[in-house]
This record gives sequence, C-alpha cells and structure tokens, in this order.
Amino acid sequence: MFTASSGMDGVTRLTPASRASNAEAALNARTESGLAPLRRYLSAMQLLAQQDWFGLAASRAGRAAAFRQRRTPTALALIVVAAIAATVLARTAVAAALSVNDSRSLTQADSFDRLAARQIADARDRTLDACRERGIELPPDFLAWIDGDPVVKASVYGCRRDPLPVLLGLRSLEIDLGEEVVRRDYTQLALAFAIQGSYAPTKKKASTWNDGDGDPGPGELPDVSPRPPLVLEIPGDPRVQIDTRDSSRELDAFDHVINFLEDHPPIEVEVEVRELPPLEYDERGVAKPRGKPVKVSKTVERGLVGADVIASPELQAAFNDYLASHGHPEVRLDCGDHAVHWKSSEAVHDKDLRTRIKAAHDLFHDAYRAKGRMPQERDRAPTASESMAWFIRNDRHDFSGTDRMWPRFPLNAPWPVLLMLAADDQPLREREAIWEQYRDEGEFRTYGEYIGGIAQQFDMQSARRVSPFAYSYGSIQMMWKDGGVCGTMGNIGARTHRICGVPASTAGQPGHCAIVFMERDAATGAFRCKGGQYATGGDEVTTVHAGWNYDDLGGRRPMVFHQSVAWGVNEDFESLLEAMVVRRAWDALEPAERGARCVRLVEWAVPRNPYSLVLVDAAIAAAPDAATAIEVLDAFNKAFAPHAEKSTVLYADTVRDLAHGRVLSLPSPGSREAIERLLGELERQGCVNPRLLARCWQDLGGEAFLAETRAAAIRYLDSDDRMKSKRPSEAFARMVDGWAKSIRSPAHRKAWAEAMLEAFAGREVLVVRRKKSVDPSVVKLSKFAGRPAPTVEALEAASPAGEA
Repeated sequence: MFTASSGMDGVTRLTPASRASNAEAALNARTESGLAPLRRYLSAMQLLAQQDWFGLAASRAGRAAAFRQRRTPTALALIVVAAIAATVLARTAVAAALSVNDSRSLTQADSFDRLAARQIADARDRTLDACRERGIELPPDFLAWIDGDPVVKASVYGCRRDPLPVLLGLRSLEIDLGEEVVRRDYTQLALAFAIQGSYAPTKKKASTWNDGDGDPGPGELPDVSPRPPLVLEIPGDPRVQIDTRDSSRELDAFDHVINFLEDHPPIEVEVEVRELPPLEYDERGVAKPRGKPVKVSKTVERGLVGADVIASPELQAAFNDYLASHGHPEVRLDCGDHAVHWKSSEAVHDKDLRTRIKAAHDLFHDAYRAKGRMPQERDRAPTASESMAWFIRNDRHDFSGTDRMWPRFPLNAPWPVLLMLAADDQPLREREAIWEQYRDEGEFRTYGEYIGGIAQQFDMQSARRVSPFAYSYGSIQMMWKDGGVCGTMGNIGARTHRICGVPASTAGQPGHCAIVFMERDAATGAFRCKGGQYATGGDEVTTVHAGWNYDDLGGRRPMVFHQSVAWGVNEDFESLLEAMVVRRAWDALEPAERGARCVRLVEWAVPRNPYSLVLVDAAIAAAPDAATAIEVLDAFNKAFAPHAEKSTVLYADTVRDLAHGRVLSLPSPGSREAIERLLGELERQGCVNPRLLARCWQDLGGEAFLAETRAAAIRYLDSDDRMKSKRPSEAFARMVDGWAKSIRSPAHRKAWAEAMLEAFAGREVLVVRRKKSVDPSVVKLSKFAGRPAPTVEALEAASPAGEA
C-alpha cells in the first residue's frame, strides 16, 4: 500500500513521492503538520451518515480506492483542499453532534454511539501526542494499519484510559515477531498480549503461586527501538555442577554436605511408577493391545538425598560426625525420627522441632544451589514477545497422524477470551518440558499428589523431599515432585492448560482453590468459561484469580464476570468491544452526568449486547440514590427479558446483587414510609442481600428484624428444595451469616441467634441424597449463640421419633 524508505535508525518513513501516490498517507502527513482535526471530523461526518462506528472499514477502503485513481499532485491537492473545505463547512454540525467543546454531553438519543466514536478519535490524538512528547516515532504504515481496521483501532485506542502502553506493546510485538504475525496471522493474540501487558507489565520474576496475586505495579513502557527479529530460544538447564573434591581450593561446609550425600552407598526405596501392563497373547499367539500405563510400586536403588537424612536419626548422627570430622562441628542436625519424611502428610506442631527441620532443609537446599545440584534461582519470566512466539510455534505444530486434540483452543479467538493465556508468565524451560510430554506422549496431567496437612507448612513440605532437582520452587515441576493440596492442584491444572494453549487461571472458593478455563464448542464455535476441581460450591461462590481486565480497573471478580465475556463474544464481539469503549468514555464523564444517565446507559447497552456487564456494572455504580439503583435494575431486567430463558440464572442474579449492593452503599432512606417503600421494591426484585435487608429491618425498629429473619427461616425450612441439594442450605447459611454480622452488639447477636435456633428446633438435620448432616445455618447460629454445634447423632438421639 505504501512506498517506503528506511532511515539509518531503522524507522520506516514515507518519502514525498510515496505521499503523492497515496492520499491516505497524505492525510496522515498533513495531520502531523497541523491539521490534526481533519481526520477526526471526516470520520465524524461519515459516522453521522452511517450511525455505525464499526462500519468505517468499508468507507475507509472505498475512499482510499478513489484516491488511488488520482495520483497527480494537482489532483491530490484539490482533494485535500476539498476535504478541508468540507470539514470547515461541517464543523458547526459536527461540533453540535459530538459536543467537541463541551463536557461530553449526552443529549442525543444515539449519543452513546457518538461517544464511542469520539472516545477512539480523542484517545488516538492524545496517544500520538504522547508519543511525540517522548520522541517516539512509529511507522506510518503501522498506524495506518491500525486505523484501517475498526476492531483493531477500537481495541488499541478505546479500551484503556491510557492507550499508550497498548499501542507500544503492539508495535513491540511487531518488531520482534514480524508484520505477518501481528497484522495477519495472530492479530487477536497480539492484541491480547498488548492489552494484558498494559495491566500487568512483564516482570523478570515469574509468579510463584496463585495467578494474579499481588499488585502488578507500574511498569516501563514497551520497547519500540529498532532491533533484529526475535529468535525463540528455550534456555537449557542452568546448573553448573561444582567439583566438591577440588584439591586446588579449600573445601567449605557445603562441599562436605554434598560429599556426605554423594559418597554414601545407594539406598533402596519404594517408588510408584507408571508402566504398561504386561503383554497378553490371543489363541493365535498374537499380542493383544497393552492398554494405558498403570501405577505400580517398585523397589529401586538411588543415591542418598537431604530428605533421607532429615527423616532418619541414624543418618543424622552419621552426618553430624562426618561434618565434625571435616572441620565443621557447628553443623548439626536434630530432626527427630521420621517427623518429616518422603511420604509425610501430617503437619508438624512442635515449634522447636519445626525450627530444627527448617534449618536442615535450608542447609541442604543452600548446598544444592551453591554446588550446582539445583538452580541458583528460578528461570526468569519470558517477555511478551517470547511468550507469544512460543505459543505460536506450538500452535503451528503438525499433529496429523496422532490422537492429540489440537488446537485445544484457537489462538485466533477474539482477544477478550485470550487474556488469561497472555497473562501466563511461566519460564519457557518449565513450559517446554510439559509441552514435550503432551506433544510426544499425549500426557495432559492437571492434578498432582494430594499430601494433606503438611502442605499448609511450606517449610515442612519442602523438607520432606529436598533433593537435587533441575527446577526451583514455584515451578510446576516442583509442584509435581513435592505435591500439595488444593492450591497446588489448582496451579498444576491452570498451568498445564495454559502450556497447551488454553486460557486458564486458578480460582478461589470458600476454603478451596479450583481452576477455570476457556473452552470452545467445536460444533457451534461458541465460547464458555468453565470451572474445574470445584469442591465447596459452584460458579456462584467462585472468584477467578486472573484479573478481569476489561474495565480499566482489573483485579479479581466472581466467575460470572469472566463467563459474561465469553457470552458477550458469542453474542457479538464488536458490540462487546463497543461497550468497553463506551466504558472508557463513561468513566471520563462528570459524576452528576453519570448519575443522570445511568438508566439510559443500561437501556442502550443491554439490547446491543445483553452481556455488556462492563457497562451494566458501571451504570449501577453511578446510581446516585437507592431509587435510581432500583430503576437501573428494572431497566436491565426489562431489556434482558428476551435473553433470560437461554441464559444462566447466575448472570441475572449477579446484576441484581450488584444493584442491591449499590443500594446498601448509599445512605438509608430517612423516613419510615421511605424504608417501607424500599423494602417493597427489594422484595419485588427478589433481594437476597442480607445486610441490606437487615439494615432496612433494623431501621424500622421494634421487633421487625427478628420477625423478618424468623419468617425467612420458616420459608426456607418449608421449601421443597431444601432437601434436593446442598445449595439452598448453603445460600441460606450465607444469609444467616450476613444478618448476624449486621448486629454490632455481641449480646444482641447472641440473643438473636438463640431465637433463630428455636425456629430450627426439630428440623436441624438435612438429608440430601440419603446423606445426613447438620444444617449449615444451625452450625452458624450455634457459633453466634456461643454454644458448640450439635452432631447428627446427638440431634437424632434427642428426637424420640427420629425426625430430621
């Protein structure tokens, strides 16, 4: 499209001749020369005619084609002059429509469409100005490519308050990976990396535990300086083994620690391995298929390791004597008799013993690192370009002739469903080992060894199997070696999914860590965010650890937020993207204007894409009073009604809970009449916010709070759903917990809990799928009443009829 030349600094620039041959480039050049409003107003004029900002691609292509037919300087000059004249004539109309000189007025019926268009145009101008201020020069053809694709343009300029890191991140990827990769083959993946990087810039240290933990903090802007294309290299084993018997130097304590271990005769240990079953033959003597590998226990010989010494008092005594005889009597171990060993599962409760075991672990760990038996530190996190290049290399692998499911997730999917993948910062060497197992053997392990309570003591968990190893703590390989509980299992699952190209993250549940991952239906092409390794509830109690990076705030959000992204993409990616753009513009409005227009925002957003939670959430947060928050929810319910039957109940319930949470955050209505009116509205909308209801009942005074909570308990106890599954009882227990915590006085809370327990008298036991348990509300109420929770056996013994 462009005739270009490269300067000494490697930056591609358009020559005067090439400007004459391309009118689009001429407009860019004149914009840089002082006609900045020109393109904005030309685009605005087209917008006024089309009323659809996503339709600019066709009009832009048509205009460029018309320009290409007029290549003479005179013709070009006439076109530019005509364009400027048209812009001047249209300035008044466009200014009125777009409110260029006011505070983003929202007076037109379709003003949110216009707001989106203006947000992109203004953000583009600001971002390019910021580049000039920093002396950053970007190739005109790169900027023209962005401008020529409405989805790319909206994604780059419209989805962050400060688009500069996104723009530079995309350019940095292009420098490293090439134009074809970024502009043609993997554009959506590149956008995902650029946008994710604007929330959490790549750090040298990879995450060691739950994804998204910790404050990402500010980062440096992506590097867009000229450099050679990236050559993907997988680091090798960084260990450099030290000769611990080197006679040319004085040996230190760590040398002698290693020598004691490596000079010791091999020991026999029982290990669990996976082996193919033995061959069997049919009557003709032909071998039958052997089936899949199975776990078997075997006794093998191996060298002595630090964990063996920590477990054995005899080895500890021998170790102490050896170190003393080699000039280090101060190094002594006293770790007890198998207090911690290779198969330990119990936590160590003796504090002094735990301190001694930790010191022993640190000794062996430090010796292994110092002498090259373990890496000095964990491998660095890959850059965004390295990570993207690694995923692309794998995506292009030819699995024909194998039974591998590939790709497990499409890397050309819209960028909002790829952000979890772009967030992966596992070192490449760690990834590569897992990838090779999948590529060559088909192994896809998303779970490890569950080891029990000792996993809550990281120092003891580490001590039980400290030994030479090619990877550091924090790696998926170490998690496989050492085992763990739910947090480790969640990390293994999420990391394995991401290594195989699937966006995934760990996720929190009450007292548990699970995983979530994106999935694409091969038959319908629809995306969904699915949970795995659930234990203490469903989607309704799950919070994803990966940031919900769609609202300029980031941070953790409940599962349904991430699900809404997949649903929104399925409904219409471009309208979901438009919602994100409007959200940026919305946040820039004055609070009073947001409050005045929040109902209108929902009425505009939901019919376009019912899963525009990024805008629904913003509208609810802008409600200036309880009445408006109620009205916002009504507007949502009305607009969402056509989609309710084919949608999940959790989505609508979440919007309801957000609205009622906003009501709770606002001052309580002053008069009794207003409180009663609010309670009526909350009842109509099915409010289940315990603290909001409690506040209203308490504001009414008298016995209202106790009467209403007891009445709710009776309705719950009489419900047909109570014995069908655990979810109703768990939901009501959460209500009970919220009500109790709204009572400030411990004495009043105790008296209330006692009264509530009376409502449960004789009905404390649940029977769900023939399994008996104490109703969780009874357990909570007993705690608030200051008494131990009853057992099923005690309750049944106290009931002559054995009633549940």
